Amino acid sequence: MVSRYEQAFARIVMGDAARPCLAFGKGRVALWTVLRTLGSQGGGEVVIPAFTCEMVPAAVKFAGLRCVYADVAPGGFNAEATELAGRIGPATLAVVCQHTYGIGQDAATMRRLTVRGSPAMIEDCCQVADLPAGPDGPTRLGAVAFFSTQWNKPFSTGLGGMAAFNDPRLHSAVGDMRSSFDRGGDRARARSLAIQGLAYELTVRPATQAAVAEMYRFAQRRGWVRGTNTAGEFGQTMPEDYPCGATNLQAILGLRQLQRWDRNVAHRRMLTGFYLQRLAKIGVDALLPPAARQLALWAVPLLVDNKAELLARSARDALAVATWFDVPPVHLAGATAGQYDYRPGQCPRSEWMVPREIHLPTSPAVSLERAEATWKFLHRHARFTSPR
Repeated sequence: MVSRYEQAFARIVMGDAARPCLAFGKGRVALWTVLRTLGSQGGGEVVIPAFTCEMVPAAVKFAGLRCVYADVAPGGFNAEATELAGRIGPATLAVVCQHTYGIGQDAATMRRLTVRGSPAMIEDCCQVADLPAGPDGPTRLGAVAFFSTQWNKPFSTGLGGMAAFNDPRLHSAVGDMRSSFDRGGDRARARSLAIQGLAYELTVRPATQAAVAEMYRFAQRRGWVRGTNTAGEFGQTMPEDYPCGATNLQAILGLRQLQRWDRNVAHRRMLTGFYLQRLAKIGVDALLPPAARQLALWAVPLLVDNKAELLARSARDALAVATWFDVPPVHLAGATAGQYDYRPGQCPRSEWMVPREIHLPTSPAVSLERAEATWKFLHRHARFTSPR
C-alpha cells in the first residue's frame, strides 16, 4: 500500500508519475533522514528560516547538525533571499527553502543557490497546496522536497509525510536508510492513528473544533494518544521511535485523500481569492507577492496586535481563524533558544511576527458561508498591523 501511495502522490500532486517519492511516518522524519543521508555524522550546518515550525530545527539537531537562521524578508513571510545565500559557509551541508503558507520562495534566489552545487537545497513544502507548472516552481529546484500530511496540512493522513526527489542518488540513499528503520512499533502507531481518526470523524465540526482540540491536547499530555508532537521531541536526545516510515493505514488514508486532490485545490484557490478580495475592500494588505495571489494557499496569513483576543473569540463562535504559533516556537523562546543554536535578537522580524501571526485556513472544511462570517468578524474586531 505504501508503494501505491507514493506512486499516486507523484502522479497527482507532483504531476509527474516518474518522480521518485518516499513516504514517512512524519514530515520531519523525512527531513531528518535526508540530512542524515547527506552526511550529518561529520557535523556541519543547515541554513533554515527562523519563521518556521519548531520541529524543523529539532530535526536538524537530532541529525547532529547546527542550525543557522535566516530572518523573514521585510514585508513578507518567507526567509529573505540575501540572508539565505549570505548564511552559507564552508560548513554548510544544506539550505532549507520554506514555501511559507504555500507562497513560493523567490525562484531567482533558489536558482543561485543551486548553481553553487553544494550545499544541497531542501524545499520545505509542508504548507504547499498548489504546484503551478514551470521550471521554477516549488519542488523543482531543490535536490529534494518534503511534505507533511499532519491533521491540518494541505491534505491529511492524520500523521505522515512525504519526500519527493530530483536527485536519484539521494533518493536511493534515503530509501536505503528508511528500510533500516525499526518497524516494531508500526502496529501501535497505526492503532493510535485509527482511534484518533475515528474520533475526529465523529466529533469535529465547526462548532466543536476548539473544544475537541483542547481534549486532544489533554489526551496527548496524559499519554493516551500519540500526538503530532511528543514531549521527547523537545528534548536534546532524539526519541528512539522518531525514525519511522509510513504504515499501510497512512497509505490507505493518503490514497483516499488524493482522490479528492483536485477538488481540494480548487476550493483553496476559491477561498484564497475570496479572502484577498474582502481584505482589499477594507484596505488590508495581505503581504503576498503578485504570483501568490493566484494560487491555492494553505492559508491566508495576517498580522494583528490582538491575537489572543481574536483566537479566543473566534473559537467561541466556531470561526475559521487559526495560528501557526500557539506559543513562541522553542527555537525563538529565550529559555530554550540555545538548545537550537539561536541567539535571541538575531532575527528580529521573525520574533516580532510570531506573537502577531494569525491565518485564515482555506481547507475544504471551511465553507464559503463560514469564510464570510470570519471576514465580517475580523472586520469588526481585528487590529491589523504591518511589519516593521
